[in-house]
Amino acid sequence: MKRMKLIVAAVVVGALATVAAVAYATIPDGKGVIHGCRNNGSGILRVIDSGTCSSAETPLDWVQSAAYETYFVAPFQPPVEITAVSPAPRQHVLTLALPPGGWEVATTLEADKPSGDGILDCATFVGPGAVSSVLTASMGTDPGDVRHVTLSGTGTRGGDLPDAASAEIRCRQQAGATGANPSIVLAEISAVRVGAITSTPGS
Repeated sequence: MKRMKLIVAAVVVGALATVAAVAYATIPDGKGVIHGCRNNGSGILRVIDSGTCSSAETPLDWVQSAAYETYFVAPFQPPVEITAVSPAPRQHVLTLALPPGGWEVATTLEADKPSGDGILDCATFVGPGAVSSVLTASMGTDPGDVRHVTLSGTGTRGGDLPDAASAEIRCRQQAGATGANPSIVLAEISAVRVGAITSTPGS
């Protein structure tokens, strides 16, 4: 009888270990997001691996590890001369490959224009059909214009990017530019996963 109890106990422990392993495998989900429900009255938080929160709870999602979810592409050489002029499509400058997910994307670039006047127009595209930031600069000799410019911007792409998506900087000159073409001498893209992004009316 004692031996039978030990066998039963071992089976139960093994079953619990299997359940725990399955639960751990699904929390966080495949995109590194942990899903939870916060009770509106007590504030108690529970973690879920599937399903939805009750009417008395507020959904709350967060990322397992910020360090793992940060992506960065560094400056490059040689400079990229921007020959595209509006209304032509913007010209490729730099790409950062991103896995599926929601992202906060930051872009920084520096440009030179040795002569003439014109407006540099750069945009960061995150996935198909989405622009996270648009940067413009007046370059030349007119008052307020510059020969060298540093531009930076951030933007959020909510929801899930498809597989093999990317953040890409593309630039062009606006029509009417004169003199030498501007050159991008430095460009950086960094992205931090922010998980699912939702908006709540009144919040």
